[in-house]
This record gives sequence, structure tokens and C-alpha cells, in this order.
Amino acid sequence: MDIGLVYSREDPRQIEARDFLLRFIKERGILARYKELEKPVKSPTLIVNGHTIKELRSKPRHDKPAMFPDKMDMVKILDQVSWGV
Repeated sequence: MDIGLVYSREDPRQIEARDFLLRFIKERGILARYKELEKPVKSPTLIVNGHTIKELRSKPRHDKPAMFPDKMDMVKILDQVSWGV
């Protein structure tokens, strides 16, 4: 499995999501090639086997928009791919 993450070190939520993703991969024993790219982005982008999962809204829903994908979105996507669902 190939897993990539584009995230911003300026956003503590994105750093937390990155750290969570790395722990999740290790704890689940997922055999993956992991690559990351740090750059100023509003939300992280997760790339799994060439499929990009990222925020598609052009305007936030409110002042403090939720980050997408968040940790639970990442878990769901990785579980689906791992189990071939």
C-alpha cells in the first residue's frame, strides 16, 4: 500500500493528524510506503494508492471549520483499503 500525506506544520491539528496517522500505521502493522510533504495548506491531503482524499469546499462552513480528512476519516479510509472493502 502507498500512503502519502500533504500537511502544514503551521497547523497543530494537522501535526496531530500526521502523528496519529503514523501511529495508526505502526500499531495496525500496515505494510505501506509512507511519504509526506509539508507545505502551507488549509487541510491535509491523504493519498492512498493514488486516490486523493482532500477538502473540496471552496468556502468554509463557518469560522472554525472542521478539518477534512480528520483522524476518523483517515481510519475509515485505511481500514477499507486494508480490508479490500
